[in-house]
Amino acid sequence: MKIVIKVFLGFLAVWWLTMELSAFQIVSPPSATSAEKTAATELSFYFSQLSSVGETTPVVAKRDSALGPAIYVGQSSEALAVLGLGDWSELKPDEVCYCVDAAGDVWIAGDRPRGTLYAVYEFLEREYGVRFFTEDDTLLPKRPRLELPPSGTTWRYAPPIQMRTVAYQNVTLRGSNRFKAQMRNNFFGRALPQEWGGTETMIGFVHTMDKLLPQDKYFAAHPEWYALRDGLRQGGALNQLCLTNHEMRQELIRRVKEELVAHPQSRLISVSQNDNKAPCECATCQEFIATHGNQTDLLLDCVNEIAAAVAKEFPEVLVETLAYHYTRQPPKTVRPLDNVIIRYCTIEEASFAPIDSERNRVFFNELAEWGQIAKQMMIWHYLTDFSHYYMPHPNWTCIAPDTRLFRDCHAISVFQQGSHDQAGDAADLADLRAYLVSKLLWNPDLDDQELIREFVTHHYGPGAPAIFTYLNGVITSAAAHPECKDGCNAPNTDGWLSDDELARLWRVLYDAARRYQADPVYGPRLATAAIPLTINLFERDRLLASSPPDRLVYLRDVDANEVLDFLEAALKTANCPYLAEAARMPVADWLAKHRATHGGAVMVTRATEGGRPPQIAGNREWWGWNVENLYRDKYCFGPKRMELLPDAAASDGQAIMMPNTHREWFVQCWHIPPGRFEVYLTARCDLKPGAQPKGGAMSFGNYPAGPKREVPVAELTGSEYKLIPLGISELNKAQYLYAAPVINDQVERIWIDRLILVRPDDALGRAMKILQ
Repeated sequence: MKIVIKVFLGFLAVWWLTMELSAFQIVSPPSATSAEKTAATELSFYFSQLSSVGETTPVVAKRDSALGPAIYVGQSSEALAVLGLGDWSELKPDEVCYCVDAAGDVWIAGDRPRGTLYAVYEFLEREYGVRFFTEDDTLLPKRPRLELPPSGTTWRYAPPIQMRTVAYQNVTLRGSNRFKAQMRNNFFGRALPQEWGGTETMIGFVHTMDKLLPQDKYFAAHPEWYALRDGLRQGGALNQLCLTNHEMRQELIRRVKEELVAHPQSRLISVSQNDNKAPCECATCQEFIATHGNQTDLLLDCVNEIAAAVAKEFPEVLVETLAYHYTRQPPKTVRPLDNVIIRYCTIEEASFAPIDSERNRVFFNELAEWGQIAKQMMIWHYLTDFSHYYMPHPNWTCIAPDTRLFRDCHAISVFQQGSHDQAGDAADLADLRAYLVSKLLWNPDLDDQELIREFVTHHYGPGAPAIFTYLNGVITSAAAHPECKDGCNAPNTDGWLSDDELARLWRVLYDAARRYQADPVYGPRLATAAIPLTINLFERDRLLASSPPDRLVYLRDVDANEVLDFLEAALKTANCPYLAEAARMPVADWLAKHRATHGGAVMVTRATEGGRPPQIAGNREWWGWNVENLYRDKYCFGPKRMELLPDAAASDGQAIMMPNTHREWFVQCWHIPPGRFEVYLTARCDLKPGAQPKGGAMSFGNYPAGPKREVPVAELTGSEYKLIPLGISELNKAQYLYAAPVINDQVERIWIDRLILVRPDDALGRAMKILQ
């Protein structure tokens, strides 16, 4: 009998607790917008997750008098009065507010379209300790019974940065609509559905000159619209427009208006230079610059003419343009119109010091001057190493002060570009960065150290001490080298991280990853965290090249191939096929190179002619890349740009074809071994019918170090591939090799087979390797 009574009392206690919870009701009226309805269901869902008994709070269209306190979600006339507002138009963009009235009811609302959804997330975070760390890691402090905040609780907040983008792979690439909303990211190249608050969008987004006036459509009839470079008019994404050309400006105005009509929901349109440093060199453009000041004056003169035409028909639209590379410098005489918005780009800054530091004084001064000149500003900021996503990037102490500086410069939009594509899964603590940057963009005054502490403690669990050791180590090392001005394309960590500290910090992370490798939650997270330093360790060949007794103390018991096995497994778990932006540096290539260096198996994926030693190599060590594995950005492909086509004469049965109608470096090789090499390309060209083999057919070079050359038609003509020498180059990771056509009316097209590097001074009998 006593057992029966105890069971009954236990059941009664659970029933009482669930009745307490179900007494809450979430009121979402029929007039609620789709985002406000999502806000109500999100609140109900997370209340159920917070409850240790799993009870849910119902969402009702009208308050049920039989139930207890209500949580009203969304705009209504009643909420307007309770929240102390005269009109909803008083709210700033994305502003959020909530309060608990004297009766204990909660009122949650915000600016439309997404403010109420953000207000619910703020309510959960501030009142219940919820943290949305990553897509699959949410901190939910459970409790046996949920209680509403006490009467008198209020919160109202408007983010000072209206448009916020955190371009990290776990947000932009893999993030769900829900997670993007939880991160308060509201500005993307593509729109979120309205039920998740939608997003601010900008037509074209960036680098739009070639999108608005594409070479394929206009160049043949109007070559004078395009930049004059080296005495020739050149179009395409790797060149610019001739900004003084009046006819071109009129067509640009027509195209901008056309885009605005086609996208009536957008209040921003980009009219911005292409992504290169090749402005027009014609006499008219040079005369304008000499008279008015600099390249920025010329750009603004063109953009102002477009903006003036836009204002007449689309008065609510802002015309964006870039302050980037050669236009980053503020103008001397021309001032942007009120409907022009400047997007300042920090690409050349020293990444490991705040912008207001002495190392970056020029950028600070430019921002201040732009702030005086422009009515409104946007910022494009760079937070990673795009050539080596995996590189430790110790800018942790810069993120908060830089964000506050952007806020103080009255920037209405900040685009924080990190490891944004699939290679980003190997980046330096990318999940932590995405969380930290998102929180600071929403509220720049948050404590960045507390944000890091919360994330690391929860996300890495028992391995958190290792992560803190790593963070402290790289921050301290970078601070000890104020002379280091590494930016967002640094070649290595040699300028700030010593061999000893690299080995010590790697060992801390590696040991933690191995210690907890069997843990299904923390094991993969710690292994991913160890990827950057593990790669760095192998890229300093000297650290593992000597015999174990002669190595640094942290590396004496290390089996290099065992560590490579660990790394390969970690990269596979992270689903990371590349190590750099835009599908550069394939993981398979990197692993093959270092397994060969340390006595492991050499990966040969092809047994065709493409994998056989070239005759020029003899018995010397050589490297080769066939055309499938040379870097080619996807946007390059097209019959008038570049195609990968079958070719029986090619070593691998296929080759890259490029017509001689452009000079663009669509073929590039980034992942090159360091050292002194003879550099060759196998290529050929087709002449036009009746043409003579004169002039140049192709450019081939090493950027930025050189050498470079223009290959004459006479060296390339014919159906057989020719071995084209570049000469001897001292190669390193900061360089890449390229090939491109030369505009020549005698040449129809060029064909490229493969790139070859040969050691000039290797002894006979060295092992030969191929990276495909």
